[in-house]
Parts: sequence; structure tokens; C-alpha cells
Amino acid sequence: MSLNVENCVRCGSLFRRVRQPLCPNCLKKIDEEYEKCYKFIRKKENRACNVHELSEGTGVSLQQITTFILEGRLSIDNNPNIEYACKSCGGPTRSGSLCQKCVGNIKKMAGYMQEDKQRQEELVEEERRSKSGFYQVGRDEPRKS
Repeated sequence: MSLNVENCVRCGSLFRRVRQPLCPNCLKKIDEEYEKCYKFIRKKENRACNVHELSEGTGVSLQQITTFILEGRLSIDNNPNIEYACKSCGGPTRSGSLCQKCVGNIKKMAGYMQEDKQRQEELVEEERRSKSGFYQVGRDEPRKS
């Protein structure tokens, strides 16, 4: 029988893990932080705030606010100025963990990799064809004059 005892990834305290790597106290604090953020951005006067103003107004870290947004817990559809940092370049983004520029670069690189793979396969096929042909003595040899 296993006890599933672990250290909380947030506070380091020892607890019995059920599903998440967070202790019950940290889960409660995170829920409270979420409630603060939710109530803050729901107020009409705060709809034009950015993520830094949200963090200052609630006392919740930027990282935790970004986590709420990425988990889909905190909707920013009605808050046009809330953006968070792209995980690749640090530029602003409103959806996903990467900005549109980084997504475009990754798609471009994936396209180049696909082209390289096709060229490599074509070279292998061409080499296979050149080695597998019949060779006839007298016909395929260059004539001596």
C-alpha cells in the first residue's frame, strides 16, 4: 500500500497527493487568487486594464495570471488590453502559449523540414533506381573508336 506522500511544488510542505502536485492549502490560495482576478476584471472600470494592472490590483503574480488564462479558467475575451508573454520570444499574445509570429516561424520550419525529408527520400529513391538497373555488356559500355 502506497501513501503517495509528496512535497508541494509551490510551498514545499509534505502532503498526501490525491491528484495534483499541490497541497490543499496552496490549492485554496490559488482558488482565492482566481476569485480576486475574476472579480477584478469583471468590474466595468477595470475592463481596459492590462495584465500588469491586474497583477498590481489583485496581488496575484503574472505567472499565476498567465496560468489561469492558459488553463482557460480566466477568460480575457472582454478585456482587449490583457496580453501575456509568449513562451518562446516573450512578445505579447492573447491566446495559446506562443504568439502568432512564433507559430508562423514554427510552421515555416516544419515546412522546410518536410521539404528536406522529401528531397532526401527522392535522392534515396533515385540512388536505388540507379543501382538496380540491368547492365548489358556491349550495349551500356561506351564504344571504343
